[in-house]
Amino acid sequence: MLIRPPSSVPCMSPETLEHMRDCEAREWISRYRKKIGEVGSAPAQSWWAEVKSDIRKRRGDEALRDLINRMNKEKANVKTGTE
Repeated sequence: MLIRPPSSVPCMSPETLEHMRDCEAREWISRYRKKIGEVGSAPAQSWWAEVKSDIRKRRGDEALRDLINRMNKEKANVKTGTE
């Protein structure tokens, strides 16, 4: 009998959840850069602060920290050319 560790989404493997979280980080980076191009840096920063507040309210501080850490990791990977 195969026993899997509990996850927050029982129908997904831990690997799939990791992949989805990494994809989400890349998506938010893309949205933020697009927003900078549309409205400028200062308004984009205000928009991002509101987005982070919404994420914190819906998912909690730990999830927001995880997202930001993944975004920083993705940005570092782009700068160094690794993935």
